[in-house]
Amino acid sequence: MYQIVDTLMAMSQIPASAISIAFVGAVIYLWLRSVAHRREAPAIVRAQSHSFWCALIAFFASTSWDLPQTWRIPMNGTDSSSVFAAALSPGIWILLVYLIGLFTWPKELQPVRTASLEARTLATPFPKSLGIFVALLLLTAVGLLWPASRVEGSVGIPESETTMFDSDGSYSYTSAGPTDGLLPGNQMLPVFIVALAGIVVAAGVIAAVILNRRPLAGITAEDNQALRTVWLNRLLRNTGIVLLAFCVSVANYSQGYSTGGPYELLNYGALAVALTLFFWGPRTTFSAHSTTRERTAFSRLRDQLFALQYTTATLALLAVAIGWSFLPVDEEFRMPTNERTTWILVLFAGAALLYIVLNTLYLGYASRVARQASAAPKHHAPLPLWSYIAAGLLVAICAYLLLDPPLETLWGFAPPNRGLVIGLLLLLAAAHMGFTWFSRRAIIPWAVSPAEEIWYRRVLELRSMRVATSAVLAMLLIGYGFPAGLGLFALLVFVVPAVIFLERPGTAMVRAQQPTAAS
Repeated sequence: MYQIVDTLMAMSQIPASAISIAFVGAVIYLWLRSVAHRREAPAIVRAQSHSFWCALIAFFASTSWDLPQTWRIPMNGTDSSSVFAAALSPGIWILLVYLIGLFTWPKELQPVRTASLEARTLATPFPKSLGIFVALLLLTAVGLLWPASRVEGSVGIPESETTMFDSDGSYSYTSAGPTDGLLPGNQMLPVFIVALAGIVVAAGVIAAVILNRRPLAGITAEDNQALRTVWLNRLLRNTGIVLLAFCVSVANYSQGYSTGGPYELLNYGALAVALTLFFWGPRTTFSAHSTTRERTAFSRLRDQLFALQYTTATLALLAVAIGWSFLPVDEEFRMPTNERTTWILVLFAGAALLYIVLNTLYLGYASRVARQASAAPKHHAPLPLWSYIAAGLLVAICAYLLLDPPLETLWGFAPPNRGLVIGLLLLLAAAHMGFTWFSRRAIIPWAVSPAEEIWYRRVLELRSMRVATSAVLAMLLIGYGFPAGLGLFALLVFVVPAVIFLERPGTAMVRAQQPTAAS
């Protein structure tokens, strides 16, 4: 009877996973369509932006992967279908996101039939050096399968209770919680092969689609060729990072999570390879008429916005990565405590505050060195109402669950101190409101139009609201131990493009804005 119930529960998980993938896929589709439908921008600029966001979403989706979960044996048994589904997760996300990205062009950019002699083979657009590097990672992953197949498994330890009696009649009572077992190598080998095959097949299918895609309308043959190279470069870098994560996970499985010199060397080597892939950008140039444009005050302002976002976001994410390595580890044979959860909440809130503080310091520096008089009018306007409503609902729901977590779902979870949670939420809210106030009054060191100045200040406010909202989401979804995949929503909020909320200067919406001057 219990076997029948377990089978039915396992079968019910498959439609649920399919529904969640379909929902996320629909969100990604709408997101990429909104990016590509900026009619005021040139076709090649829209195609480049569309390619960037597709690659960024695919990276975050495919790297939210917990392969070590597949070789642990829970005390209530394991389900083979869920194990193989988890193994196929990165390949599925790479395939899904890139297919959505390659088929979400607006009508004016739809591929067209052409009689041009544009090459569609590996000769011209394929990044050969990067391809060889990723092939070496693939060979390394294949070579690691042999030692992994010889790992001996271990049996899980059930919950135990021990009572010790002393000679004077007193006694002491100790209890140990259950410990998950470890699947042996001969059972994990098919899982590793399926995961590796899924990654390779997904990358091969997408590469074939990119190479055989018809050229886009409104873009020259040279730009179409360069665009193929950019797509292939980002696909290979994404695939390489996923293969690197696979290699590290399999090596850790083979070594049994040993510590010491070899373990540290493996981590530092993987970090060096990941940074190499991260900075291995495409060496392509687009046509002069599409990339060379007159440098204006607004173009310099946009470049500054991009550089500021890239720097502060990188430092915030780096702070999370470094802080995560110093988090306390819960011991398996002790009652769960809220120490680790508390520090996770502090870590995410601190990273968001670091982001806001860095942006504030830069604005203060720009105001100080600006040549304009401080008494000059400062034009600003609030964000669209629906953006405040969306962020407010997310924060309100997360705050409620942070203060009153569903303990019946989070089994064994020890909630943190409510006073600390309220303090962190108020601190994030105060930091965001303070930054918004300052961004509306800071001096801008560029001679731009009132509409462009309004857009600049609104982007800064949106970024502050975005990072504060994503921090609250991460505090709940990651800090409270919800399923690992849900943490992806916090990352999606952190990287949501401003174009979804704000129209750029020059469009009808911005021209209709009535600037508000504040002295």
